[in-house]
Amino acid sequence: MIDPFALISGFALLGASALIAFRVRQLVPAALAIVLLAVLAALAAVRFGLFDSFTPLLVIYANSALMGGIGGALYARKRAEEGGR
Repeated sequence: MIDPFALISGFALLGASALIAFRVRQLVPAALAIVLLAVLAALAAVRFGLFDSFTPLLVIYANSALMGGIGGALYARKRAEEGGR
């Protein structure tokens, strides 16, 4: 069973990475910012004792960041196409 902290924080990271990808709109800076956010969030959670192990939390965060980043980038692309009409 998934830990409630990991679920809630993973969902928050999904939203944050989608916002970063939507706002930055360039692949490399957005990807670097999202990866940095995911790793720092996982390190902070383990360091402050909110989660026991680093690796499972990083996997959850990486999946959330990937899904949010792709979603934000696709939404930004759709908005750009609609604005060009």
